[in-house]
Amino acid sequence: MNFIFVITVVAIITLSVVIVKIASVALNLTGLDEKRAFFQAVSAFTGTGFTTRDSELVVSNNIRRRIIMVLMILGNAGLISVITTLMLSLVRGGLAPVLVNITVILLAILLLIKVSLNKEVTRKLTKRIQAKLIKSPTFTKRPVEEILRLAEGYGVAEVTLQNESCADLGKTLFDATFRQKDILVLAIERGTSVIPAPHASDRLLLNDTLICYGKLENIAEIAEKAGRE
Repeated sequence: MNFIFVITVVAIITLSVVIVKIASVALNLTGLDEKRAFFQAVSAFTGTGFTTRDSELVVSNNIRRRIIMVLMILGNAGLISVITTLMLSLVRGGLAPVLVNITVILLAILLLIKVSLNKEVTRKLTKRIQAKLIKSPTFTKRPVEEILRLAEGYGVAEVTLQNESCADLGKTLFDATFRQKDILVLAIERGTSVIPAPHASDRLLLNDTLICYGKLENIAEIAEKAGRE
């Protein structure tokens, strides 16, 4: 049995797991909740696709689109590498060694799954990845700029109304989308002035910057519609 092929395949699979984990953390930093971020990362890497709503969430954000495109490319490259390695193993060693190699590979995969399901390991790995990613220029400035994360999936972020066709323009806070999405507007920056703790009767104007608290995913959806086309 030639363990070179086994080591190669296991290394590719291990690297794939790490790539998916990094991508899921990166997607989470863009405002997606943790479970959805992981599902989208796995879907993109394996080429299984998304639901219609998830596709819209990805396409509407530049950072998410780049992450997904990289995952698709790496996923296809990883699959081709594994298939090529197994074919070379078959050509050089015959069918019996290949079956043994596959058995060893499956055992290695089961071990990886067991390790990945360990909450303590996952928590530590996630924190390390987050610490590295948030230092990247990609995440220091985003369309929805996360200022403070107070609970999982929630935080304070800025939304600037730059799109003249935005449905919220001219509406009061009471009638605007923010209230419907359970988003609390803490302040409105208008030119050089600031309206702290705005009332429900305050109207939203073009180029207003709103300081919002709520689910980051919901804020991101509104910000995409409010931004420049």
